[in-house]
Amino acid sequence: MANIFKQLARFGVTGLINTCIDYGIFNALVIITGVNGGWRLGIINLLAVGAAAANSYYMNRKWTFSSREEDLRPELGRFVLVTGLGTMINSLLVVAVSGLVQWLPVSLFIILNAGKLMGALFSAAWNFVLYRQWVFSSGREAPLIAIIEDEVQKDMLSIVIPAYNEAARLTRRLQQLAGALANRFPLEILVVDDGSVDHTSQIAANIAWHYPFIRVLKHERNQGKGAAVRTGVMSARGEYIVFVDADESFSSDHIMTLFEKLQQGCPMVIGKRSCPQGERVIGESSLRHFLGRSFNLLVQALLLPGFSDTQCGIKGFQRQLAREIFSRQRVSGFAFDVELLSLARMLRADISELPLQAQDCRGSTVHPIFSPLQMAWDLGRIKAAVILNLYQLNKPKPWLPLAAGMGLFLAALAVRLPWLWQVPRYIDELKEVKLAYAIYAGQALPLHNAAHDIGAMHNYILAAIFKLFGPSIYWPRLYVAITGALTVVLVYRLGLLLFDRWTAVLASGFLLTSGMHIIVNHMAWANCTTPFFFVLAVIATEKARLKQNGRWFLGAALFWAAALQTHSSVIIYVLVAALYILSPRYRSESGLNLRWYWGAVGVFLAAYANMIYYNISSGGGSFRWLSNKSYALEQQPGLSSFINNLEQMLVELLRSVSSTYAEHQHIWQYFIHPLFILALLLLLLGFWVAWQKQQKLLIWMILGGMLVIPWINHRYVFYLATRYIMPLNICALLLIAAAVVYLLQAACAKFKNSRLIITPASLVLGLFIIMQLFPFYNYCRQNSNTNLSNQMALQIMSVINSYGREKTLVLLDENLPLENAPLPYLLTVSQQNYLSFKSKASSGSSEALDWASLLERCGKQKLLIVMNQDTYLSNQSQILNLHKHIFKTRVVFPGKISEERIIYLVEMTSRPQKASIVSSNANLADYADNI
Repeated sequence: MANIFKQLARFGVTGLINTCIDYGIFNALVIITGVNGGWRLGIINLLAVGAAAANSYYMNRKWTFSSREEDLRPELGRFVLVTGLGTMINSLLVVAVSGLVQWLPVSLFIILNAGKLMGALFSAAWNFVLYRQWVFSSGREAPLIAIIEDEVQKDMLSIVIPAYNEAARLTRRLQQLAGALANRFPLEILVVDDGSVDHTSQIAANIAWHYPFIRVLKHERNQGKGAAVRTGVMSARGEYIVFVDADESFSSDHIMTLFEKLQQGCPMVIGKRSCPQGERVIGESSLRHFLGRSFNLLVQALLLPGFSDTQCGIKGFQRQLAREIFSRQRVSGFAFDVELLSLARMLRADISELPLQAQDCRGSTVHPIFSPLQMAWDLGRIKAAVILNLYQLNKPKPWLPLAAGMGLFLAALAVRLPWLWQVPRYIDELKEVKLAYAIYAGQALPLHNAAHDIGAMHNYILAAIFKLFGPSIYWPRLYVAITGALTVVLVYRLGLLLFDRWTAVLASGFLLTSGMHIIVNHMAWANCTTPFFFVLAVIATEKARLKQNGRWFLGAALFWAAALQTHSSVIIYVLVAALYILSPRYRSESGLNLRWYWGAVGVFLAAYANMIYYNISSGGGSFRWLSNKSYALEQQPGLSSFINNLEQMLVELLRSVSSTYAEHQHIWQYFIHPLFILALLLLLLGFWVAWQKQQKLLIWMILGGMLVIPWINHRYVFYLATRYIMPLNICALLLIAAAVVYLLQAACAKFKNSRLIITPASLVLGLFIIMQLFPFYNYCRQNSNTNLSNQMALQIMSVINSYGREKTLVLLDENLPLENAPLPYLLTVSQQNYLSFKSKASSGSSEALDWASLLERCGKQKLLIVMNQDTYLSNQSQILNLHKHIFKTRVVFPGKISEERIIYLVEMTSRPQKASIVSSNANLADYADNI
């Protein structure tokens, strides 16, 4: 990677020229054709990018990467493939971003060019990596580490000399070392030509013909000094190994001194350059001295305190230690010396420093600008590898998983906070919140939720939150959002438990930005927390098996009961889990005896005792409740309805995991969406992978839900009903992630360089994970100012709360144009006094309420009247001098209406004449008398 910054700079210049060509053609065609979106815009983009591609091939081949491949056909084929895929990604980004035109208050020109910029940045990263690694690489060399299988030669010294464009100095160097050392002890000298473009290999081979102990190894392309030394060390046959630079900074006497220290038993000896009057190296320039000292200070601060010269070009090792270190080496550039010392320290090897007086030699390949930047980058890589224990030498630090989990949790919570309280609108979740408030206020101690088939655990948790932090309309949804963010972390742990780290990363990444899971976290129903307790239960169930731990088994029983408290549909998963833990394989692998099983039964019954007692005392109250929910239950059960419901359920599951937002009437219409098809294929492959790995619980969960739920439920409304199948969604994401990892591993096995697969695949997967947020946020933004959101209700509550609840009485018009009447619930939870009234127009009554008299009786309390537009207009003449707030929203559901809905909030600050408001509350006047 010695030339990476030079190549990057040239690639940037080439890219700038290509971008000018691309943008010029793109904007010219947009202006000429008037196209502003859709597939036609994609074609225009393809034409623009294609015109720039021809220039890209010529400049990158001749100038950026200096390809020397004679046969242009395979190279051109690779270029077309890579550039074509990059262009497709670029175009998809442009089309996706063009959809923002509908809801961003900026011009079409800015939106389209913003899409072009995003596409250009991503495709630039894609192209640079693949051009360098594959397209213009002039073929791939053999594996870096060429290990010679000959037996170790006792007492032999192997000298490794990395050489890059050393034709001018190599002859003198090799002849000097051969003449001074050849007859003193067993010796081999390995010259590693690191992809030189001069005659280094030929010169080394000519010298080796005269000296049989000299061997020449060659890299087909330049990979860096670290890679060259690694190749030489891993090919060495000597009991002692020393690497030294190809110049004459260090003499044969220096090598002899190191060799003697190694023979005395020192595992590792490193040179330490020292000279009088503070000069590090005789003849060293001021710039090199400054850069070297600066780099060393950085090394000591980050990794190796106490080592004043890590970059000295001569180091020696005992053979066993050398192979342990170099087999783990990751850095190929000039900073590899720091990595060697770091690895030696982690291996607890004794490192001896040997003061040597060296001299500076001209011809160094260390670039004064690019090389220090590359070395600083490599230092960061080494530090990250040490912290993350990627070398697998240190014991894992206990705080690392906690820190990683906290980071994942905060990221998941952050993407769930936008529009948390606005979208979707409140439905009957407020009944559950009001019940929780009644528990907090000591007015109720229920056994069940507002729905009699669900336990009251969720309500008691919300009541506890009210008790700890005070009642607020914002806590319920925030609590659910936090459980959703925790679920993302738990899915990572589950993926790690059942499969591997990469499956865990992918599955948690998919769930992190899944719009379906986020919208479930935007509602305060009890069953919106079901995924959290479900994943906890699955983890505990599998932990009990893998760790043969009965405590985890009891924990699983507790979590399954908690999940069942959140929704009655969890009984399906509980039964699947029961069959799973009773299977011979589970009992054999877990090693749990019968007492643990009976203990788990006891824990489950105790944790679900409230609902058991309720159904016994009420004669099956939950079942009677369910029988009355005709809007949710299948009314004509049978094979035909099962097949129809199963089709809808499968569609919603695949839409959920693939972020397919378009809605169609027939299942075959969804197959026009590539991600929908891909999700189906990956899910099927995931079934096979999990089956092969003997991780069958997720499979049984999905099959159990698919076989049972469609018999009894026919509601599959986009978004809202997704919460009913969210546990299946999580299982499906884990299987899909396992399938993706399986495909990547299979692809890497076909190529010598796995980075050729991993790098672009990581970019594509990362892009998909991020892009999942766009359609979801688009959905929220489009509905934020409509009757599908809570924006109007929350704005009204914000104004009411600004007056202070102790000195305010709110009068609510019962005919406010707000679905599901959220204001009474929100006012109750906010502990705001309020009374309801009906307008004269709606009640047909002639009884009028004397506002002036009421205001006089209320004393110092202010009256806030919230009324619909008809009520306000009918009383407008009486309240012209009052302070008022106007709230408007668009109506899009169930049908789009051109007129806006309007609600007025009027503050009573003076004594108006009698208004035409009719009280529907017989206690309203009495309430005023008692104030």
